[in-house]
Amino acid sequence: MKTVKELFKEQPLLQNEPAVQELIAPYEKLCDDFIERGQMAEMSKEKPLKELIVQMLYAINDEIKKDEESVLFKEIPRVDFKAAVNNLETYIYTYLKDYNIRIN
Repeated sequence: MKTVKELFKEQPLLQNEPAVQELIAPYEKLCDDFIERGQMAEMSKEKPLKELIVQMLYAINDEIKKDEESVLFKEIPRVDFKAAVNNLETYIYTYLKDYNIRIN
C-alpha cells in the first residue's frame, strides 16, 4: 500500500483539503492493520514448523536407538535407513501440505 505522501506526490495541495484530512487517519490505520496481519500470518506458521522439527528429531533419535540396540544385541534385521528417510520425507511433505506451508 502507498503512503499518504506517495498518494499526493503529484498534487500535494490536495492533502490540505478537509475531506481528504478526514480520510488520512483511517487510511493510515488500515495500512498499519494490513501490515500487522501479514506479520501475524507469518508468525502463525512458526508453531507448526517447530512442532514438525520436534517430531522429526524424535523419529530420528528413535531410529538411531533401534539400530544401536540391533547392533548391541546382534538382532536381525537392522534399521533400513533408506526406507526411514523416505518415510520421513513423505511425512514432511504431507505435513507441509496439511498446514499450507510453502518451503520454496
